[in-house]
Amino acid sequence: MLTTLWRRLFASALFVCLSWLVMPAQAEEAALSYEQFFLRHSATMMLIDPETGNILDANNAAAQFYGFDRDTLRSMSVQDINQLTREQVDAERQLAKTEHRNFFIFRHKLANGSIRSVEVHSTPVDYDGRKALLSVVHDISADRERQEELWHYKNRLEEMVDSKSAELSSVYHARNQWMLGVVGTLGLSFVVVCFLLLERHTAHKRLQSSEQRLREIIFGTNVGTWERNVQTEEAIYNERWAEIVGYTLAELQPVSTETWRKLTHPEDVEKSEQILAEVLSGVRESYDNEIRMHHKAGRWVWVLDRGRVVEWTKDGKPLRMSGTHTDITRLKKTEEAVRRLAMTDHLTGLSNRAHFSQSLAESIAIADRENRKFALMMLDLDTFKPVNDRHGHPVGDALLQVVASTIKRCTRDGDVVTRIGGDEFAVIISDYAQEKDVLACAERICREVSRPMDIKGNQINIGISIGVSFYPDDADDAKSLITHADQAMYEAKKSGVNVLTYEAFRLRAAS
Repeated sequence: MLTTLWRRLFASALFVCLSWLVMPAQAEEAALSYEQFFLRHSATMMLIDPETGNILDANNAAAQFYGFDRDTLRSMSVQDINQLTREQVDAERQLAKTEHRNFFIFRHKLANGSIRSVEVHSTPVDYDGRKALLSVVHDISADRERQEELWHYKNRLEEMVDSKSAELSSVYHARNQWMLGVVGTLGLSFVVVCFLLLERHTAHKRLQSSEQRLREIIFGTNVGTWERNVQTEEAIYNERWAEIVGYTLAELQPVSTETWRKLTHPEDVEKSEQILAEVLSGVRESYDNEIRMHHKAGRWVWVLDRGRVVEWTKDGKPLRMSGTHTDITRLKKTEEAVRRLAMTDHLTGLSNRAHFSQSLAESIAIADRENRKFALMMLDLDTFKPVNDRHGHPVGDALLQVVASTIKRCTRDGDVVTRIGGDEFAVIISDYAQEKDVLACAERICREVSRPMDIKGNQINIGISIGVSFYPDDADDAKSLITHADQAMYEAKKSGVNVLTYEAFRLRAAS
């Protein structure tokens, strides 16, 4: 949008001005420039230590926006207000680099607890003899609201164009009648006809200009538009609507509501029709849904489908709906990448503790609902610390990566393999045929991990101890299941048997 473009141009110009102002100059002029261009400026600005993330200074606009006074802000770190984790921040920075953006999108928390989406432009500057990042923060939470307003404006503009066309058509018809009368009674017919033709041409130009402005507004939003007759199922779409799914509008003719149904994922059709029913019955004010549509190239694209009833019959029934389609595939991919990053162990690529807890809870829910069983293995490397101390952390990390790959190779695709932390791992095995199959898998892991390994030129020999518990035979909740598998694993490590079930642990403890 033009507003965003001007805003970014302004931010870039402001960075240049402030960078110039902090160059060596007369002390009095520098202080005045800092006061005028930083502290008093209406844009939200902060100076950030790039190494620690501490807020070195913030202007009055920043204090007003975040709801903290300047002294409080200067005692805070940017992570205190940024709601993204460090991993998510790194993912956003990498995405901005890939998309060739000079700004970042973050989620900042204000003093009153509300969360705002912000666009941050940062540039390095000299501040008191050291490097700092000058960050200009823009609140973009209202972008979607502005898109909604633009959609409303488009509808109003269409109605104005229709009204003006009808008005001009009526005037033109009346003047034509008047012209015929003048031609029949006066000798000035030629002058009158020329005048009316000129008026007609001018009116037609005005109509064309209005229609062109409407098309430019819609084109500028880069959204597909649709209009649906609720009573007849007839539909009208623009060219951009078809382009989102890889077609031209001509390729989809004749178009109707059924065209949309055929292109939309069956699960999303059912969900959309439920929402539409609530809108048409008056339960919801507007229709808003994320759907998957089948692209001509054979892939699914994510679309934000929005609309509302714009015309009702005299007896109060919905007659006509209009709305927009926006391609949000890139946004969904970004969300999935962030979610995957939050659930993955950065060293081994296995699932992390958070994902393990979620998967274990899901496995228990499925087992209870469908009367199934599953097994939990807790694994711990033997003598890992001496290897780490002797050869160093790089070798220790490489060893953990090889062990993780080995465990993954010895299990099935559907099993959840997790690095709990340090040299501890866990495996959730579902849908096994017999308990002996689980134990065979555990023995295979022990055998493969115990083979001599060449790690960065070092011959490494290491063992692994495994404890196994079964749900629901050994426990009826997640905490007890983990505890019992841990008990069996520590008994296996102490006795040197490598693999031990919780049942065998109980028998040993009782003897």
